[in-house]
Amino acid sequence: MKKEKFIPFVSTVFAMAAAFLVYLNWNPESFLHGKESTVSMKEIESGYQEDFIGAKAGDDIPRLLGKDDFEKNTSLIFTAEPVEIISTGTYELKAWADPYYSNGGKRRTSVKKKKPLFRQYKNADSILNDRADYLQIYLLKLPDGSYILAQIPESVVKEIRSGKSITLPIGKKVSQGIPDTLKVLCEEYNAYTGGIYYAFNDEWQEEHKFLILLLRIVVTMAVLFILAIIFIYIGNKVFRVKQES
Repeated sequence: MKKEKFIPFVSTVFAMAAAFLVYLNWNPESFLHGKESTVSMKEIESGYQEDFIGAKAGDDIPRLLGKDDFEKNTSLIFTAEPVEIISTGTYELKAWADPYYSNGGKRRTSVKKKKPLFRQYKNADSILNDRADYLQIYLLKLPDGSYILAQIPESVVKEIRSGKSITLPIGKKVSQGIPDTLKVLCEEYNAYTGGIYYAFNDEWQEEHKFLILLLRIVVTMAVLFILAIIFIYIGNKVFRVKQES
């Protein structure tokens, strides 16, 4: 292959790899939510509680101080102010994701393959992990030093890791099975496994999943186009320098 064709080819391959990582990891949800106002218990009690899952918690929303609160709290919604977060590498299929792999135009004639409910990654926070269809289950350390399991937005995860003192989005307790690998880790931290703190509004996610997918594709294509041009430019620049030397 001639160098004049090799440089664009290699540049496009690298750009595609980078764009694919952007597609897997970038999520426009915070952009779509915009600037949120806090929600009080009075607002929640006057409406449908599920509508407020994932919203910004007001001062009167019940706080979880430890795993005992999470286990015994009779409130249907609550928040918490975690002091630490630990990645488990266990990812669960999103409630609003398509549970089946796409098989192109053969859907009517082929049996669709179901996606696994859980994925376990050795590198818990690798950019190669599938965040498009899966949510990681985290271990949250609460103020009293005990741990619970939680599924919360990545933007919140980053804030906790940066050392900021934050209040979690309003969440609810969901009781579901967890894989054995996660049970072992929970035993190590003596974490509560009778439920997961869940801070996503499934109905909102279902309504906006196509728009989220569209935005991700548009941004991915933009990244692909821009990086391809940059890589080709750099490649041509380096190639010309080598020719002259």
